[in-house]
Amino acid sequence: MEVFAGLAYVLAAAALGGVAAKLLRQPVILGYLAAGVATAAFGLAGGETIRILGQIGVTLLLFLVGLELPLPTLKSLGRTAVVTGLGQITVTATIGWLIARFLGFSAAEAVILGIGLTFSSTIVVVKLLSEKGDLTSLHGKIAVGSLLVQDFVAVGILIALSGVARGGMDILEIVAMAGKGIGLLAVTLWLANSVMPKVAAWLAGSIELMFIFSIGWCLVVAAVVASPVVGFSVEIGGLLAGLAFANASQHGQIMARVRPLRDFFLTLFFVSLGAAVRLPTMGASLMPAVALAAYVLVGNPLIMMIILGMLGYKKRTAFLAGITMGQISEFSLIIVAAAVAQGQVRSELITIMTLVAAGTMTVCTYLIQNGGAVYARIGRYLPFWGQARIGDVKPAGHAGQVVLFGYGRTGKELLPALARLGRTVVVDFDPLVVEKLTSQGIEAVFGDAADVELYDTVGLKDSALVASTIPDEADTKMLLSEMARWKKRPVTVVTATDEEEARKLYRAGAHYVLVPNRVGGQYLAHLINQHGLDREYIRKAGSSHRENLGV
Repeated sequence: MEVFAGLAYVLAAAALGGVAAKLLRQPVILGYLAAGVATAAFGLAGGETIRILGQIGVTLLLFLVGLELPLPTLKSLGRTAVVTGLGQITVTATIGWLIARFLGFSAAEAVILGIGLTFSSTIVVVKLLSEKGDLTSLHGKIAVGSLLVQDFVAVGILIALSGVARGGMDILEIVAMAGKGIGLLAVTLWLANSVMPKVAAWLAGSIELMFIFSIGWCLVVAAVVASPVVGFSVEIGGLLAGLAFANASQHGQIMARVRPLRDFFLTLFFVSLGAAVRLPTMGASLMPAVALAAYVLVGNPLIMMIILGMLGYKKRTAFLAGITMGQISEFSLIIVAAAVAQGQVRSELITIMTLVAAGTMTVCTYLIQNGGAVYARIGRYLPFWGQARIGDVKPAGHAGQVVLFGYGRTGKELLPALARLGRTVVVDFDPLVVEKLTSQGIEAVFGDAADVELYDTVGLKDSALVASTIPDEADTKMLLSEMARWKKRPVTVVTATDEEEARKLYRAGAHYVLVPNRVGGQYLAHLINQHGLDREYIRKAGSSHRENLGV
C-alpha cells in the first residue's frame, strides 16, 4: 500500500506539473522536474520504486531508438558518429575542466564535472526529434549516432569508476569488456539479419502477443546485458534489443504500441531526476550551475558545428545537429553520483549537475523544437568551418526544371510522372536514398525543404515546379516564405498532415496542398464512382498494388 500511495502522489504531482508547464507554454519536461523537486521536499518522492520505474522508461526509449535505426544507416554514418562523438567528448571535457578549476573546484572535482558536461541526453534529444519527425533526417541521424557513441563512452567511464572503487582495473578486465561489447554487437547483427524478422512475422498474427513479446524481449535483454556477468548498462541492453528488431517489417507496429508505455515510465524518470535536487544546498550551487550551464548551451553546439564543418557538412545541417548537444545527460548525473558514492568528490556536485541538467534541458528543448526558425534568424551570422562537400551539386541549367523535396512513400510514386516533365532534381536528407538514386542515374542531393542556402544551388528560383512530400509545417512554411519574395514563383505543391495545416499552407502561398488521407479517400471514391463493384477491376488494381509493394 505504501508503494501504491507513493506512486499515486508522484503521478498526481507530475500531472499537475505538466498542466502548469503547458499553461505557461513551457516544456512539459520542466513540469515533471518541478514535480520531482516538490515531492522530494514533502517526502513523497516514492524513493527507489520510482527510480526503478523511471529506468524502465529509459530502457524502452533506447529500445525504440534501436528500432528506428536500421543497421545500413548506422553503417553509413559510422565515421561521422565516431568522430563527432569522441571529438565532442575530448574538447568539451578539456574546456569544462578549465572552467571548473577557474570556479574554484578541486582537481578531482573538475575532472568529474568536465566529464559530466560532455554527455548530451539521448533521452531528451530522441524524444524531441521523434515528436518533430526529424529522427530520420540527416541531422537527426548524425545527432543520434554521436549520442550513442557518447553513451558507450559513458558506460566505459562508469565501468572504470567501479574498477577504482574495487581498487582498480587491470588490462585483462579492460580487454574482457571490449571483447564482450564486440560479441554483443555481433550477436545482435546476426539476430537482426537471420532470426528476429522471422519471429516478428510469426507474431504478427496477434497484435497483443507481439506487444507482450516485444516488452519482454526488451527487458530480458536489458537485464542480461546489465548482469554482473556481462557488466554493461540496461540502457545499452535496450538499444541492442531494438536493433535486433530493426530489420523486421513489423517494427513500425511494435513502435506504435510501445510508445505510450515508454512515455508513462519516462515521466517517472524525469520526476526522479527532479527529486535528486537538494534544496538546502541549492543557494550555494546556483552560481556555478549557471556558469556551467551557459558553457553547455553555447560551447557544446559550437564544438559540434566545428567538427561537422571540418567533415564537410553544410552549415544548416551542422547547426541543427549541434543544438541537440546543448544539454547534459542522465549519464552525467549517474557519473557524478557514482563519484560521490565512492567519496571522490563532495555531495554538492549532485545538486549542481541536477540544476545544470534542468536548465540546459529546458533551453535546449526550445532550440530543438524551433531549430529551423532559430537558424533562419541567426544562420547568416554564423561562421562556417571547412569546405562543404556533402550535399554539393554541380551548377547546371535550371530553367524549366522540377525539384522534388523528399523521396519517401509519396515521392517515390510521384517521381516517374515528374520526370516526364523534364529535368528533375530530388532533394532528400537520407544519404542512403541519395546514393541509391544517384546510382540509378537520377539527380539527387542532400538537403531539405527549409535549407535556404540550398535553394540557389539547385536553382529553385528558375524551376517550373517545386513539389514537397515532407509533412513538416515549419520546414514547408520556410520554403513558402522564401519563395514569396520572388517576382516569378514556380508552381508549388506541398504536403500537410491534416486539413487545418493545409489551410495555413494555402495562406502562406502554396498553389496546391496534398493531404494524404483526404486524397486517398477521394481516389477510392473515384474508383467506386467509375467502376462500382466491378470485382475483376478491383482484383487487377489490387494485384498491381501488391506488385508495387513487393508482396
